[in-house]
Amino acid sequence: MTLKSELAGIVGTEHVSDDTSVLESYSGDYSFTQPRRPSCVVYPQSTEEVQGIVRYANEHHIPVTPRSSAISFYGAGIPGQAGIVMDLTRMNRILGVDEPDIMVKVEPGVTWAQVQEELEKHGMMVGTPLLPHPAKSVLTSAMEREPITNPKYEYDETFLAGEMVLASGELFYLGSAMGKSHKGGSPEGFIPSARLFLGAQGTLGIITWANLKAIYLPARDKLFFIPFESIDDLVEAAYRIQRLMLGSECLALNSLNLAAILAGETSGELESLKTSLPPWTLILCLSGFHRHPQGRIEYEEEALMNIASELGFVPSPTLPGIPGPGDTVIKMLRKPWSQDTYWKFLYKGSCHDVFFHTTMNRVPEFTRAMERVAGEHGYPATDIGFYLQPIEQGRISYCQYGFHCDPNDADDVARVRRLYLKASELVINMSGVFTTPYGVWADMVYSRATTFTSVMRVVKDAFDPNNIMNPGKLCF
Repeated sequence: MTLKSELAGIVGTEHVSDDTSVLESYSGDYSFTQPRRPSCVVYPQSTEEVQGIVRYANEHHIPVTPRSSAISFYGAGIPGQAGIVMDLTRMNRILGVDEPDIMVKVEPGVTWAQVQEELEKHGMMVGTPLLPHPAKSVLTSAMEREPITNPKYEYDETFLAGEMVLASGELFYLGSAMGKSHKGGSPEGFIPSARLFLGAQGTLGIITWANLKAIYLPARDKLFFIPFESIDDLVEAAYRIQRLMLGSECLALNSLNLAAILAGETSGELESLKTSLPPWTLILCLSGFHRHPQGRIEYEEEALMNIASELGFVPSPTLPGIPGPGDTVIKMLRKPWSQDTYWKFLYKGSCHDVFFHTTMNRVPEFTRAMERVAGEHGYPATDIGFYLQPIEQGRISYCQYGFHCDPNDADDVARVRRLYLKASELVINMSGVFTTPYGVWADMVYSRATTFTSVMRVVKDAFDPNNIMNPGKLCF
């Protein structure tokens, strides 16, 4: 019997494919990761089907690469050794909304568009990364520890508990779901046992459901745009604001990224906005919840204005030449991207991000280094997208530099690829931390962390002795 027919016996003939065009579509993504076609793609719809596929693969030593998003940017779902790609997008049920405990239980195929639409009915949301793609799995974002735009410490751990299928096909429970009384129910909070599996990329097992932390939607909001001519001044302001724990959403963008978010579908409008916007903008939303919302906003606004007076910046509810963007922007920040063309592709058609963690005071140093290496490759500094996300009240920061290119121009793609590799090497040599070392970053990170790498290989061998779970990758 063929691999396809064996898998069809588990999920049904219509939910497995070895068609050449289908395999080709799963061989790559929007990243520079080397494409590789799988031997077969299978689409389970239940935990039992996932268990059956994994048991069969383990028995026959066939690699399995899980994917839960219909879109991928960083190469995590590209198979390292052909074999089976397990597409989990049919497992797309929201299994429950727990209003008292502020949690939502989801299967791996539930997208950002699904979860935010459902939670809005309950006056809640999941803490949102910066404008995620609507087709991206919310569980994937949580597992990959994507930073959310609200830097409050209490919202930092989105993934709380879940169920995982091990390489043997057995079930393993994470977080407080480890207690039998919690199986299938809502756990009370995060237990560190889950942390090992965050970012595992399917190398230790496959998550089949998870409880994710939700956040109540504020009763009132007041959004401020704070323009800066200097990245140094922006960083100082962001640090001072975060020390006082002011606001909810707080992030910084340069003129290119902000223009892409505000622009329509025409490149002309984006170019015009890019020119008219300030070089750097800090976005801060002051929020009041159900108890005295206006009083809280007024108190925080007074503190913000005191900082502004000391540092000499001017918070404003508007942007130059753009009438009333505040309400629009805050709604956008709490939902996935809604237009047909993803915002990162509006400028030139493709974007490759270098993202890492560092301390807030080093952000200007990294920014100048990125501009310098771009210049060495003949790439204009004004074409670099910049996103800064304070984390845990500014204790640490997430930096993202986007390099844009025309995917239909081979020379442009080759230039940006060279720049991307050089910029990545620069970051790690400057001690930037790749907490999610995708693709070429994996070799850079693991070659410099030999003790950690050897320990993770021991862990990998313990959970997956036949090395079938996304082989060639390590949990990070």
